[in-house]
Order: sequence, then C-alpha cells, then structure tokens
Amino acid sequence: MSDNFKIGLFKSLALLKDYLSEILVVGGWVPYLYYQYYLKDKNIQPLLTKDIDIALPKILPVKNKAIADILKEAGFKENFTSLDELPAIAFYGNIEGHDVEIEFITDLKGSRDDKNKNIQKGLIAQPLRYISVLTENPLLIEIDDFLLEDNNFLKIRIPKPGAFIFHKILTFRRRKEKAKKAKDLYYIFDILANCPGLNEEIINGIKDIRQAHTAWFRQFMNNLNNHIVAANSDAVYLITSQKPEKAFANLNEEQFKQYILSIFMEFQKNFKFFA
Repeated sequence: MSDNFKIGLFKSLALLKDYLSEILVVGGWVPYLYYQYYLKDKNIQPLLTKDIDIALPKILPVKNKAIADILKEAGFKENFTSLDELPAIAFYGNIEGHDVEIEFITDLKGSRDDKNKNIQKGLIAQPLRYISVLTENPLLIEIDDFLLEDNNFLKIRIPKPGAFIFHKILTFRRRKEKAKKAKDLYYIFDILANCPGLNEEIINGIKDIRQAHTAWFRQFMNNLNNHIVAANSDAVYLITSQKPEKAFANLNEEQFKQYILSIFMEFQKNFKFFA
C-alpha cells in the first residue's frame, strides 16, 4: 500500500474532525490501524480496501456543518448504493491521487428497523444487524504520523479487537457477496495469526461480550464450530483466496490451509467451556 493511499484515508477522516468523538471507523481498515497505530508495528501490511466504512449513532446533531456538506465541499460526489425509497448514500472522491469511497452504516435493532436512516441532512446510513457490538466497544487511537491543522495528531475511534473479531465471526455467513465474505474471514485470520500480543485482549473482550449478548455468543460459537472445521472447508478456501502474494511465502498451498485451520482450532479452545 502506498503512503498516498494511507494519507487518503487520514485526510478523509480529518475532514470530519468535529465528529470523530462520535463516529467509529469499521471494516477493512481496522486491522491496519491495529498493527500500525495500536501495536505500533509499521512492518505488517494487511489486506486493505479503498472503502472507508463509518458507523454512526442513530442521532448525530450537526456540529458547525453537516457531514454531507463537508464532503461535498471537499469534492466528494454522492453515490446511491440501494434502490430503496430512501436510498443509502456513499460519498466518493479522489484524494492524493487515489479513489476513496466512504460508506455510512448504523445499528439495526428489531425487524421493523430495517429502513435506511436519515442521520443528518443528506446523510443516509444503512442499518445493519450487530453493529452495536462495535459501537459499544470503542478504542481511541492516535495517528502519530498525521498532524491536523491545530498541530495535534489525528485521533480516531475504532472497535476494540475482541469486538471486531466477534463481529466478523458472527456476521461472515450473512454476507451475500463471496468476495466480501472472503475478506472478512481473512481479516480474522490475519489478526489471530500476526498479532499474538492481542490474543489475551481479544479473548477477554469476547468473554465480556458474551455476558452482554448471550444469544449472539451462541451464534458466534455456532459459526466458529461448524464452518471452520477442516482444511478443505469453504471458509478455509476463502481465506486462501485472499492471501497476498508475499505473505506466508514459506508455506505451500496445503501447508497454508493446515496453518489456517490450526490458528482457528487454537482460538476455539478458549471458548470450549462456553459452547
């Protein structure tokens, strides 16, 4: 990933500086942010996406200027991402020579809450189930190589590692697009395999979530126990399909599949008494 692409992310977020204390960066950028700015290991380069996914609260009062107006004034264009009566809106633009697309989501609660939500003027978010797992477990990180105009480092909120892993395992089977499902699974594997320093935090975080969301924990365990069970399982195949060319170069294809399985089997052991 080029430095310009990273700068594109941070400049996009800096535009929303008035809202950073209330919004949460989720999705494919989160593993990168863990590695580089939480663990402060700039050597790990995870799988990335150009999309920036931002979780919003159901109510977000305007602060000085609405988010949609801020993005439009910075050159972003609207992109309607659904055919609903009130279509969700993504914003796309070009920063530092790289295309950036920002999508907004919010929490879905109950069967009657599935309509897109008008959070602010011109800002319509798609409600998705289980987003509260992420928003209830925020982590503030400092971007120590990106200064704002006031000479302070950019600070952004992302989900805690346990919440991120829990949410991905809970939801990957709900993904309709196989490519997105594959990326979600690779993010999980990548963090578990490359960040042993986060393992205890992840495990304790998931155990805390279990106490707050017992039914969701059962579904989490069901997905973990029934869909990542063999080296030839579909989930393992999807993970292998996302492996960057230079990653795990010392393993052939079969060895890599066995390694994936071993990572998940070891992870499952931490929750065997809760199954």
